[in-house]
Amino acid sequence: MISSVSRRRFLGMAVGSAALLTACGTEKPGAVADDGSVTVTHAFGETKIPAPPTKVVSAGLTDADDLLALGVVPIAVTDWFGAEPFGVWPWAQPRLGGAQPVVLSLADGIPIDQIAALAPDLIVATDAGLDADTYSRLSAIAPTVAQSGRAAFFEPWRDQANTIGQAMFRHDDMQKLVTDVDAKFTAVKDANPQFTGKKALLLSGALSEDSVQVSGPAWRHEFLTQMGLTVIETEEPLLPRDRMAEVLNEADVLIWTTENDAEQAALLADPTIASLRAPQRHVFTGKELTGAIAYASTLSYPVVADRLPPMLATALT
Repeated sequence: MISSVSRRRFLGMAVGSAALLTACGTEKPGAVADDGSVTVTHAFGETKIPAPPTKVVSAGLTDADDLLALGVVPIAVTDWFGAEPFGVWPWAQPRLGGAQPVVLSLADGIPIDQIAALAPDLIVATDAGLDADTYSRLSAIAPTVAQSGRAAFFEPWRDQANTIGQAMFRHDDMQKLVTDVDAKFTAVKDANPQFTGKKALLLSGALSEDSVQVSGPAWRHEFLTQMGLTVIETEEPLLPRDRMAEVLNEADVLIWTTENDAEQAALLADPTIASLRAPQRHVFTGKELTGAIAYASTLSYPVVADRLPPMLATALT
């Protein structure tokens, strides 16, 4: 069940980590063996993919973005949030090329029977929270690639991209996409020297348990540091009412991942938030930018690099 992962709950997740796995026997990740296969290492061992797949199921919440970035159109996409057509957000929609993939849901767990009926030749589940039993059942349908082992859901975006690039026999192409994303964020820093040293917090767009929800693992806000900002470190992902003002007032800019005007209005109506020393420091992202931050992919991060900096510049003026 992943109801607790719905919408933007990714911000506060501290998913259990596992020891990193050793690399597979090839000299280079994603190297094609003499028999034409590629072997991918992940949390449950190794998966041998005999040939470049053509019928790929995206069984994880955000896997489809990295597949589409490589020009691979999945036959099925898993919907996360946003009610977007075919579970694909605007930054990736053009890459469907008119295709209409089956839409899967993890609301009641991995839809194994539905996936089996599609007869895929590869199942990508790097962001599906697989356990060993579910991995085994999916592997009986087709070669299955799971999370690398860092986290069940939402492992660092480069890890997910790297695994998918290998599985699609496109490791080098994926590495180029990752490098390009990093370069876009670095270019933002170069173009906005006023960001350097400014303190920022990345926050959920709604209060949770009468608390402000702060971004979780460090990789989730790394893009802010790449742009020159300094991210305030907090001990816990939730700031309770009695600590809100103290921590939020420390920031030069507060980035709220709101999806609509109603969420923005609710935050501004909160007495603690309304009493902060400089209301103009708020940035409210809106639905698409919130989604782009949440998906954290080779396709969505360029949207963040293009749209967030002007909003930050205005708030920091």
